[in-house]
Amino acid sequence: MKKIDIVGLAFGNFKRRKTRSILSVLGVVIGTASIVTMMSLGIAMDQSFSESMAGMGDLTTIEVNQGYNWDTGQEGKALDDEAVAALSMLEDVKLVVPQVRLDGKVFSGKYLAYPTIYGINREYLEELGMTAEQGRLLSEQDNDAGKNVFCVMGAEVPYQFSKPRRVSGGGIMVGGGGSGGAVYDENGNLISRDPPEIDPMDETVRIRYSYDWSYGESNPGDFTGEPRKKANTYNLKTLGVLKQTQGQQDYSIYIDMDTALKLKKEADKFNNPSSSSSRKKQSYDTILVLSDSMDHTVAINEQIKEMGYQSYTSAEWITKMQEQSQMTQMVLAGIGGVSLLVAAIGITNTMVMSIYERTREIGIMKVIGCYLKDIRTMFLTEAGLIGFFGGICGVGLSYGISFLLNKFAGSASSSMGMGGGTSISSIPLWLSVLAIGFAILVALIAGFFPARRAMRLSALEAMRN
Repeated sequence: MKKIDIVGLAFGNFKRRKTRSILSVLGVVIGTASIVTMMSLGIAMDQSFSESMAGMGDLTTIEVNQGYNWDTGQEGKALDDEAVAALSMLEDVKLVVPQVRLDGKVFSGKYLAYPTIYGINREYLEELGMTAEQGRLLSEQDNDAGKNVFCVMGAEVPYQFSKPRRVSGGGIMVGGGGSGGAVYDENGNLISRDPPEIDPMDETVRIRYSYDWSYGESNPGDFTGEPRKKANTYNLKTLGVLKQTQGQQDYSIYIDMDTALKLKKEADKFNNPSSSSSRKKQSYDTILVLSDSMDHTVAINEQIKEMGYQSYTSAEWITKMQEQSQMTQMVLAGIGGVSLLVAAIGITNTMVMSIYERTREIGIMKVIGCYLKDIRTMFLTEAGLIGFFGGICGVGLSYGISFLLNKFAGSASSSMGMGGGTSISSIPLWLSVLAIGFAILVALIAGFFPARRAMRLSALEAMRN
């Protein structure tokens, strides 16, 4: 028989037994829609997670800290030049950047801010992915002299300046600041924002290292109440404001390493006048280790911990969350697969019943010389048609369910403060194509054994029946 004739017979039998065919197709529809919908929930969850992680910074960066050993009651291994050299020797490490952290009072007129100030070698700024939204980065030509300190500011630092106000008891509280009158759309994107109270590129900004959090200095004294001299004040010459990253960088100020070491020594001496300021070795507060790819970040982080350092990377947490997300997707897909399995049983039952009803027809086909493979092809074609139509309709149904979930469940999550435009379900094109192909495959597998049964029927016995 010609292939077109076989397909025609399959279509004819499909239409002749409409009720049974429709019920079989309906089973595939439910199964396909279930598995696609369940997988779409996991895919949307994974996409939402990836979007939220995008603002966590470079996933190839590991932050190394000295830490504290609670078992021994001692500080962890020192972060010195030897540590920098040892970390640089690790495999798959691209860059090692030591940092010195400073905490000081930054003010301009009556406005105060308390950003974190990092000392870093100038050449590392660009390698860490920092780019200037205004102005430029630090360069070798920017030599700090006297009371002037050159710096670059994170995008959010100008918005942190606010006027302090006195509260009861004579204390000082820094008020306002941070939001800058920002307006966001339903998806969390910035629409507009009021300008900051000061423009560090044009206005004079100063820094002073002291534990006094008020504006100005009233010679507050140390913890014993004894007065002490006023801390030195330096002019912060802002060369540039960095682009927004949604990370720690936005709230930090970066100055040259040599200047930072000088200021840190001075600040330590001022804040702890009774302690010795001499250091046998140069130590750093943090060391940034950059891997050559995210795939190596977690492994490098484990090696650093084995070396006795305390370290953290966002990639470690993200990897764990991705594993959990994949597990969730597999569970959801398994739940949907149960429905498709039930549909497969229904297709098998339909094909078996069709054989019993068409025994005489099968006998006639064999008598007139029809090949066994043609009989098998006919039954497999019928099963494939059930899978095809069921898959198409199931995918269409899943798109409808996805739309309703995003419309109502997404709106509900937005009203509960979980972020606007939340996508509960997402069905990519590859999932639709895969679902239809899988539905056809399941139908063919379900129809294979009934087709073999039809092939094995004796022509004489079939004619008698």
